[in-house]
Amino acid sequence: SPLQDLTLYNPERTITVKGSIEACCKAEEDIMKKVREAYENDIAAMNLQANLIPGLNLNALGLFPPSSSTVPPHPVGVAPATPYGPYMQTSDPETVHVFIPAQAVGAIIGKKGQHIKQLSRCAEASIKIAPAESPDTKQRMVIITGLPEAQFKVQGRIHGKLKEENFFGPKEEVKLETHIKVAASAAGRVIGKGGKTVNELQNLSSAEVVVPRDQVPDENDQVVVKIIGHFYASQLAQRKIREILAQVKHQQQQKVQSNQSQPRR
Repeated sequence: SPLQDLTLYNPERTITVKGSIEACCKAEEDIMKKVREAYENDIAAMNLQANLIPGLNLNALGLFPPSSSTVPPHPVGVAPATPYGPYMQTSDPETVHVFIPAQAVGAIIGKKGQHIKQLSRCAEASIKIAPAESPDTKQRMVIITGLPEAQFKVQGRIHGKLKEENFFGPKEEVKLETHIKVAASAAGRVIGKGGKTVNELQNLSSAEVVVPRDQVPDENDQVVVKIIGHFYASQLAQRKIREILAQVKHQQQQKVQSNQSQPRR
């Protein structure tokens, strides 16, 4: 079957073999050998990715067959990562704003909204496209709400769709701007002393991470962290930022509990 038939919803291809019984048997043996090699390579790649992108449940992404109850074990010599870090044992839905070219809105929505509905259902996420700020706006904001795995699926599909529909050149990497809102009180932790944390984030992820210093907090006392990069760079930066925010929340909860447990005089 053609490579073009591959989508998020149809991840399989069909191989048709014609010939004598002996020829077909030999072809099947060669094909299965290649499939096995590809599978083992994919497993190794995903195990490395699990260490690079904490906060993702690989089973929930649907990257392994239903018969596999767990992600295959880590390769020898690679220390397994804690999926959600010490402060991310449970996940709440996250909201992320992804900016796409204005002319790409139709491709993301699809005919009669079919593509965006199917993607929303498949990823179990809420996907909304904000109205254009002006008639000549060059970018539109896609509002995605869902668990980390849903964010990975939706954002990955958006990046892929823009590439498929030629909104970026053949040799051009799809780099999008993504916004995460954080509590104004936690913005300093994302920046770090003298910008140390944000610089480490950029070096680790290869994404550009910006926390504008002149921001005025919104009505929820939140400010925006901007991430610009290709899909995996953006995902890694997002997960690391979420981990920092989870640490801040955990420390705040501990402080409240400590104050409540102290005897009153």
